[in-house]
Amino acid sequence: MDLHKTSISTIANNLSDAFMIMDVNGRIDYLNAVASKITGYTSQEARGMACTDILKSTDCETECPLCNTSHFKKDSYKRNIMVVLKGGKKIQVESTRNILWDSDGVMVGGAEIFKDISQMECLENSLKYSEIKYRRLFESTKDMVFIISPEGFFLDINQAMVDLLDYKEKNDLYELGNIEQVFIDPIHWQVCKKQIDLHGFVQDFEVGFKKKDGTRLHGCLSVNVFLDDNKKIIGYEGIAKDITARMDSFRNLYKHHQELLLLNTVALTMNSSQNLDDVLNTALTSVMKLLNFTMGTIFLINRDKSRFELHSRKGLPEQNITPITRPFFHDTQLMNFFLGKDNRLTPKSIFPSFKISIESVGKYQPIVLSSFLITEKEWPSGFMAFPVAETNDLSLEDFHLLGSLGNFLGGAIANIKLMQTVQKHREELKHLTARLFQSQEIECKRISRELHDETGSSLIGINFNLEAVEKVMPANDPVMKNIIGNLKQQINHTYLEMRRISHLLHPALLTDLGLEPALDSYLSQMAKQSKLEIDFKMVGFTGRVSPDIETVLYRFSQEALSNTIKYAKASFFKLSIIRGYPLIIFIAEDDGSGFDPGAKNRKRPSLGLLSMRERTEILGGKFFLRTQIGAGTRIRIEIPIRKSTVHSLSDCDNYLQDIYETPVD
Repeated sequence: MDLHKTSISTIANNLSDAFMIMDVNGRIDYLNAVASKITGYTSQEARGMACTDILKSTDCETECPLCNTSHFKKDSYKRNIMVVLKGGKKIQVESTRNILWDSDGVMVGGAEIFKDISQMECLENSLKYSEIKYRRLFESTKDMVFIISPEGFFLDINQAMVDLLDYKEKNDLYELGNIEQVFIDPIHWQVCKKQIDLHGFVQDFEVGFKKKDGTRLHGCLSVNVFLDDNKKIIGYEGIAKDITARMDSFRNLYKHHQELLLLNTVALTMNSSQNLDDVLNTALTSVMKLLNFTMGTIFLINRDKSRFELHSRKGLPEQNITPITRPFFHDTQLMNFFLGKDNRLTPKSIFPSFKISIESVGKYQPIVLSSFLITEKEWPSGFMAFPVAETNDLSLEDFHLLGSLGNFLGGAIANIKLMQTVQKHREELKHLTARLFQSQEIECKRISRELHDETGSSLIGINFNLEAVEKVMPANDPVMKNIIGNLKQQINHTYLEMRRISHLLHPALLTDLGLEPALDSYLSQMAKQSKLEIDFKMVGFTGRVSPDIETVLYRFSQEALSNTIKYAKASFFKLSIIRGYPLIIFIAEDDGSGFDPGAKNRKRPSLGLLSMRERTEILGGKFFLRTQIGAGTRIRIEIPIRKSTVHSLSDCDNYLQDIYETPVD
């Protein structure tokens, strides 16, 4: 191939369109790279093929000079023809055929330039379809769609925008002119437009649209810009969703959440504190924050004194606080009903509000408040009061919230009063139990002393008299001598048993020498009788503690050891009493059979353990029991080192006198 032909081939291969050269007989001589790519034939494969094997057109044989030498109409002409690809597939191309002549005017061949327009036609069809689809979507969508000029004038709007803004037809909106006219506040669009101009778009921008009647429609606006080739803004396209229902649902959900939070806060305060004023202050603070009140009070009814008492206040000016703040009812008949004794109410979710005034000092005017009843079951127990001007804008849901809070606070007041009464009675029972225990100890000590002093002395005297009788008896009277011997044995046995009982009732060692010697003696004696291995130690006692504490610790030891011997079937018992700060710790444990403390109808008695618990509570201590079947039993008692709740019978008498002189609710 010469240099000239090589240059032409290079140029042809660099063309963007397909290029084909044919001889005078219509035989293909050359295909460039683009033609090879379209047809699937290489230039070498196509050489010698008839051009009609690749190009299919009705005018080929009638008008083409290469096929019909009698027609020399055109040197070149354009047409749309079909190209048959190598695999037999056909595509449509746009073709330009040129006839090649030599210098003498003789036809030497032809050149065909063609390009694939099948994709272009698909694109055109897709564009037409997209336009139809866009217009259909534009008009059928339920969201507002608009196109505006850079100045904000409407160029196009859909029917949904007309309907949602309650206009009759599109022209009504076109006549408005600028888009700012459809916003509740024009600044909404101004802020939105600044964001669009800065970033090229804005998405999900919450705005307020203005309907034809002036009411608000909550919208979520997204807008894009139209730019020309010079990146200049030539318009805006926007879509807005109606989110009014969603906003209303969100507000209602948020309001309900706040209401539940309010009631939960009050309930939490009730659980953490039994102080009535704490609960009322929490409720007042929470409801004022929720409803945006600047001022509030809570009055409760004191039926014993027939008056209303201020228990909580927030935001009330200081000049309105008198030594005794009294509410003045605008309806005196209602006030008399609340203070009366026969003032039952049928429970309701909410009662009508009523007005009161708070008196002021000096030149200041009274404050008028709108009040909401607090009910305790069937009885009015007080009311919440807030400024009238601020309650005028309350919704129906807000009124129901105040009604629910009134019922809730009524139940809280009743529960707190009940708990206070129960606590008071519990304290009374606690001190009565303390008196009972101390009375028992005093009585045991008295009986022990009488047994030891009176009965013991009497038995010793009888024994001496029998010995005197025995001395004067005839030596030859063996019957009487045997009877007197038996009597002396019975007296000695009775004396020993009496001493044992006296020691159990109240050991003299406990009073005379203290806890450790008394327990040493008692545990040693019990170890001999039961053959139980006992380990006993007292740690940290440099001196004696109060007699009440010593007695209690001695009784704890008796009860723990008695249970071990009777029920545990143990071989080892350990008793430790440790004095530290700030506790005295009592630990009794065995390796016995143990028991299930939660089992019902168990044979093992629990009165002893109950007594130990009650004595521990009286001393302000803590009682712990750890046991299970087959794993032994461990009792741990912690007693604070401080003045006992009730130390003596005289203290108990003084306390009982105080509580019985105080009325019980």
